[in-house]
Amino acid sequence: MADQSREDRVRQRAYELWEKEGKPEGADLRFWEQAMDEIDAEDQRKDSSDKSRRAGSGGA
Repeated sequence: MADQSREDRVRQRAYELWEKEGKPEGADLRFWEQAMDEIDAEDQRKDSSDKSRRAGSGGA
């Protein structure tokens, strides 16, 4: 289920990038790969932030 959510996010981001660039033909793979990179980077930042938050609130 998480994979589907990620795929939906990538699809949306790729579409936004494609529109922003003027809807060029034949560039779908480039936009898809860029979107995957951006989504993965967002997820890594979120995971790092979540881990830092949990470590900081550890019980003493």
